[in-house]
Amino acid sequence: MEPDVRAVPLEHLQRTAEDLAAALDVRTAVSAVLRTGRDVLRTHTCGVSLLDESGDVLVPQAPHLPGEDGLSGLGLGLAVPLASSTPSALAARTRRPVLLGSRAELAAAFDGGLNDTVLALGEHSWAMYPLVARGRLVGVLRFGFLREGSLDADQQVFAATLAGQCALAVERARLLETARRSELRYRTLAEAGSLDVFTARPGYGMTCDLPGWRTLTQRAGDVRGTGWQRDVHPEDLPQVQSAFALAVAARAPGRFRFRLRTPSGWRTLTAVAVPVLADPTDPGGEVLEWVGSLDDVTERSRAARRTRALQGLTAALATATTYPQVLDAVLRACLHGPGAVRGTLGLAARPGGDGGVALHRMLSDGTRSTSRLPDAVLAEASRLAGGGGAFLVGAAGVAATPAGVRPYFEAALAAGEQAWALLPLASRRRHLGTLVLGFAEPPGDDPEEREFLLTFARQVSGVLERMQLVEAQRDTATVLQEALQPGPLPPVPWLAAHRIATTSAGVEVGGDWAELIPLADGRVAVVLGDVMGRGARAATVMGQVRTQVRTLAVLDPHPTAVLRGLDACARAGAAEDLVTIFYGVLGADGHLLAASAGHLPPLTCDGGPRYLDVPPGVPVGVGGDGREEVLDVRLAPGSGLVVFSDGLVETRSRSLTEGLDAVLAHFRDVAREEPAEVAEALVRRMTDTGAEADDDVTVLAVRLR
Repeated sequence: MEPDVRAVPLEHLQRTAEDLAAALDVRTAVSAVLRTGRDVLRTHTCGVSLLDESGDVLVPQAPHLPGEDGLSGLGLGLAVPLASSTPSALAARTRRPVLLGSRAELAAAFDGGLNDTVLALGEHSWAMYPLVARGRLVGVLRFGFLREGSLDADQQVFAATLAGQCALAVERARLLETARRSELRYRTLAEAGSLDVFTARPGYGMTCDLPGWRTLTQRAGDVRGTGWQRDVHPEDLPQVQSAFALAVAARAPGRFRFRLRTPSGWRTLTAVAVPVLADPTDPGGEVLEWVGSLDDVTERSRAARRTRALQGLTAALATATTYPQVLDAVLRACLHGPGAVRGTLGLAARPGGDGGVALHRMLSDGTRSTSRLPDAVLAEASRLAGGGGAFLVGAAGVAATPAGVRPYFEAALAAGEQAWALLPLASRRRHLGTLVLGFAEPPGDDPEEREFLLTFARQVSGVLERMQLVEAQRDTATVLQEALQPGPLPPVPWLAAHRIATTSAGVEVGGDWAELIPLADGRVAVVLGDVMGRGARAATVMGQVRTQVRTLAVLDPHPTAVLRGLDACARAGAAEDLVTIFYGVLGADGHLLAASAGHLPPLTCDGGPRYLDVPPGVPVGVGGDGREEVLDVRLAPGSGLVVFSDGLVETRSRSLTEGLDAVLAHFRDVAREEPAEVAEALVRRMTDTGAEADDDVTVLAVRLR
């Protein structure tokens, strides 16, 4: 079974990042990436092909790792021209992942000469991810699998994150190798490992230019002194200043993280500043200046946030058991994962619901609201989202929306939102609605971020549909059970009776029933049946068997005739459900004829509290039982009879034998009480254990007057 990448801890990627940071050459960097791909995705082959100096050929990198086979590029060592009809070349040319779930897909899409060689490896599916560093194509990361089927959404997020790490590490390693061959070691190291290397002096600020910084921000202003502060996010600047002040006071290295304003949106930077002492042997001596480096960690931060978002959504939904809980978990995940300030679910009428369009909204402060939306508005929003989502920015984006939905976005704009993502919520079977995420700041034109949001929406769609179907099934089962419930016990002048019936899952329903059937000769049939299972099917089978018992009892009430008739009905209907029944015919004089189809024996107080020795028989429809054995006894006046389902005595923590002994012990205390007191005492004492009930519990108690 393939591993669930959602369960892969974020530390796996962080550990790989640490290995890559320590890699000083291309071979070591490639080895770290291939090892992680193999361990997490369970690949058969896993490799990296890098673009050669001409930019026209992908050259496999095949590190030799002792005892670790299957890590070579293609397992073949063959160069792949960028213009060839191969999956790797296509991924490189388009700079988009290429996923092939079967050999048939490979043959249909590519006719390159490498196909036969690849198939000879025994693989059945492949995934290729382009390696792009700082906007430049570096190569292709390739995975081969022995199984069919493409990567799921979470595995794709993981593979894309790994490809991004690999591209940066390879680029850095290549620059380091270049530095070894030149006299420009320091400059090349700075370009490969950092955005900028800087110097600073307390009381003045930055003492050097920051070319990488100015390239990102695309402004000509001076960044020296405190000029750099104009580009830092206003929310982040105070904490950067405070952290640097603490580092100065402690004469210790400082580490900072902040957002930088750029024309394409905010980017995330990290900085490390180290004090340069006048006397290195005197920690308390004069600090001449501070030196440090700036790194652009935007892509790493986004990849980590995307992984956490999908994992967080999965974790939140794991504890949701009702439709409202699912909605709440999804809305909270919208705020904590993609970083929206508002999440809105516009959902069409769901199966079993009350009709209409529901609008569920949550703001960044956790405020939750639900309202109704005209059908036409949701239809316009759905058309706007389409199949690939719609992404709006600012007043211009709002002005371009259809008239029906424009007022909602105008109100959001007035409330401070600056960008929106409209994401379709749909399954293969039907359209569910639209997810709208509102952002306080434009996220920039980032194809990977958009793909992540669509993946997030697809995961939400699957969960919503499953829960809607579960809720609809519960509603259907409840209506069915109510329709099939037997009415009150019929009054019998010479008999007192009381019935208790409970289920083990709240609104879910079961297959137990108990009733008295008055017969034409003045006697009554005492019946308790148990259909294994719960839900709509068990309730349906229960209704069928109950009707059969009533009909057969009218034709011939003798236990042998009734049980034989039930067996015949089961054979005629090819029934596969397990049904057990206690059936007895009781007269006013105490004469009892009783038989069992695999059911538990009843209790009686006749001759002292005990179990009646009713022939056990086999469940209905099993066969091999002629039903000739019938208990024929006469109960003394005032005697009682108690029949019950196995849910009363058997649980996960209590065996059937232990349960039968326990219920008999409790029965001894109340055997001479009225039927209502007997039934209620047994149910209370046997189920009041603090543990969740495992099965339905049905008890029918009768007493001769």
